[in-house]
Order: sequence, then structure tokens, then C-alpha cells
Amino acid sequence: MRRRGWSVLLFALVLIVISGCGDKKSDNHADNMAMEPIQVELQVNPTEIQSGEKVRFEAKVTQQGKTVDDAKEVMFEIWKDGDPEEQHSKVTVKSAGEGTYVLEKTFKEAGNYQVISHVTARDQHSMPSEKFTVHE
Repeated sequence: MRRRGWSVLLFALVLIVISGCGDKKSDNHADNMAMEPIQVELQVNPTEIQSGEKVRFEAKVTQQGKTVDDAKEVMFEIWKDGDPEEQHSKVTVKSAGEGTYVLEKTFKEAGNYQVISHVTARDQHSMPSEKFTVHE
């Protein structure tokens, strides 16, 4: 009887050790995914912009070649060159699907502008920027 008690205890201990090793593999996979940087491709369309014309700002977010639709925050910050920071337009957008985050905006005033897409996803932050010109 005493021998059987030790056998059961040893078996339970082996199960605990084996299950602990299994959890480490899934944690490592999650850690490896978090270690891979997110990629953000920022596009401004059309490339030739006329005042009063609708402009499409698009941030395409991927990680390890796969689309990211669960970004914690995606915000477009837009301003005309020379404007103070308090006049920058900041608009938060939701996923449009397939890793794409979109803002459409019309500019009444001609000039040189800049846009930064602030993307926070999977414990990372990326801020690609583009310059563009609005013509009369």
C-alpha cells in the first residue's frame, strides 16, 4: 500500500512537470509574435491633390506578413506646414478590415501638409509620416 502511494505521488509530479513544459511553448510563441515588429504602410491618395477634393489616408498594418485588425489605437495627425501643434488635426479611426485603417478628409486651403499615422498594436508603436501638397 505504501509503495502504491509513492507511485501515485511520483506519477502526479511527472504530470505537473510535463504540463508546465507544454505551457512554456505557447508562451514562447506569443513572445515571438510580440517580438516581431509591426509594419505600417502609410498612403495618401490621390498623389496630386486639388483643394476641395477628397483625400484618402490609409494605414495598412501587418505583422509577420499577416494583417492586424486588432490595433489598440490608430490615429492620423494632420497639419499644414507652419501651423502650431495645437492646430494639428488628430482623428482616431477603427479598422476597415484586412489590416487597413482609413480616414477621408477634404482640404479647402492650398499648401504643404504632413500626416503621421500613430499606430499602437500588440505592445508596439509605429509612426510613419508622409508629406503632401494641396493645389488651388
